[in-house]
This record gives sequence, structure tokens and C-alpha cells, in this order.
Amino acid sequence: MTAARPKPYYQVVDGVPRSPLIAPELLREGFEFVPEKGDLLQVSYPKSGTHWVQYITQLILRNGEPLESYEDFRKNAVFLEYRPGPRSYRPSNVLRTFLTHIPLHTENMNPEAKYVYVARNPWDCCVSAYHHAKDVSVYLFEDGTFDDFFECFLEGDFGWGDYFEHVVGGYSLKNEPNVFFVTYEELKTNTRNTIVNLARFIGDRYGNMLENDGKDGQKLLDIIIERSAPESMRNILASNLGGQGNVDADESLKKLDISSKVSHGGSKSHSFVRRGEVGGWKEYFSPDQLRRMEAIIAKKTHGSNVMSLWCDIREEALRICGESE
Repeated sequence: MTAARPKPYYQVVDGVPRSPLIAPELLREGFEFVPEKGDLLQVSYPKSGTHWVQYITQLILRNGEPLESYEDFRKNAVFLEYRPGPRSYRPSNVLRTFLTHIPLHTENMNPEAKYVYVARNPWDCCVSAYHHAKDVSVYLFEDGTFDDFFECFLEGDFGWGDYFEHVVGGYSLKNEPNVFFVTYEELKTNTRNTIVNLARFIGDRYGNMLENDGKDGQKLLDIIIERSAPESMRNILASNLGGQGNVDADESLKKLDISSKVSHGGSKSHSFVRRGEVGGWKEYFSPDQLRRMEAIIAKKTHGSNVMSLWCDIREEALRICGESE
């Protein structure tokens, strides 16, 4: 009998595989959450640039003032799955900002709130998710390989849900007037314009601050770009996985004995910033895996134009696996 492949550990909540980091009651509360008028909710599939975009958002709201720690970051950004009582949250920022990995659905949307959806190409997202699962001890995947994780990613069988369902759903809402849809790749390649567009979406005052203030606006934009670079964020976005020292950490998270294998030498700290690049997938995927990924893409994105976002990456993957015309 062939031994079963290792897979990241997950819990089952209401019959659905979920991340072991999430308290079931907070997850249920997150699914029911509807933002208020003026709120800003950021949505993404895990490992798609979640913290990067939120970091930029906070720098915009703070006029470029630096963040000092992950606790500082968390004070003004509520992660729905990890913090109790989001409805009562009142930040020091001028508006309430939330983030979540729960898929975006119209039935829970408020036309008077604003939504930022962040998407990343499936190849790099898969690799980043693999490193996260291997690094954080609660997933019990320390000895798992990329080949093992790839099988889980294709099936959405590792507690984070199906990547393609999540992204196709977000893409279908990209033209809604209160939705700002952005990809990791465009933020990486067209950083200045993307940040200005995000600022304008958050509010005209923020867009004007960057566009219409002459040299001061350009200087502020340069500061935001510099402070949101991977090397600048890496140590700031290092979470205490045990929750100690984080006043907003849920009690259930504090009880988990979690460590990080790679990020900080087996300590309780885990950095949410690894390499921060596009194209790292080429170091991991075999030609056969690329062919199988293409088959899943064709099946799960049928009827959607979402893959037009990454047509260049898709063409390169097809060339590598010998499937291009």
C-alpha cells in the first residue's frame, strides 16, 4: 500500500477544512460581518500580498509615518478571523480598516463601504503558501515537500479553500464602483501609479496628497515606496505567534504552541514577508506540474477572463512544459 502524502494539518469547522490558526467562533463571526458606511475592507486569498497592500494602505492613511512593529500594524487593521468583536473596533486612524481571507460575496457587501481585492498569480501563490505551511509549526508540515503541497493546492485541500474559486469570485466584482481590484504583479511592476490609484480610491484627499502637492507629494510617495519595500517591512511584519505582547491576539491563538522554523530561527516570531518577488515559481514547478496546473486553470476558470491578468506568466509556463502552440 502506498503511503499517503503529507499534507498541512487543518481543522474542520462546520464540515469545511480550515486553517488551524483560526478560532471557529471568530471565523463564523467573520462570515457574518458587514462593514459600516466608510469602512475599508481588504480581501485576498492567503499569500497574495495581503500584508503588503495593507501596509501601503496604512502608510497612506498615516501620511507616510513609519510603523514601529507588528503590534502597531495591528492596531489600525483588524483581521476578521483573528480578532474578536470587529464591530466595536474604533481605530486611531480616520477610518476603520479590516482585512480577511474570507471570499468576497455580494450578499455581505455594503454599497457605502469600500473594498480592496488583492490577487496574485496561482504559480507564485502556491509557492508562497508552501513556504508558509512548512515554516509555521502548527501545520505539522515541516518535512513536507513542494510536490506534496502542490497536490493539496490543486485540490484546495489544506484548510485555505480553493484558490481559483476565491480569485474568480473577486474578479467578478472588479467593476463595482466601491471595489478596487489590484494584483500583486501590477503593484510590483507599476508601483508608483498603483499606490496613487489606491490612495485615490481610499479618498480624494489621499490621492490629492500624492498627485497635486508638487515636490512634497512626490517626496511622500517616495517615502511610502521605500517604507513598503520587502527589506523595510520584513522585521516590522513579524508576528508573535504565541500572542504574548499582542493585546489584540485571540485567547485561542495564545494557547497554541507555535514556532517558526525558518523566519526567525525557530522562535515564536514569524515574518509575513519572505522574498517579495514575481517569478519564483520557476524554481519549483516541474514540466508535468505545469501541465497539470494548466489543466486545473482551464477547468476552474472556465467562463471567466481572470487569467488574462497573468497571460504572460501563463504563456511562459506553457513554453516551459512544452504545451505552447
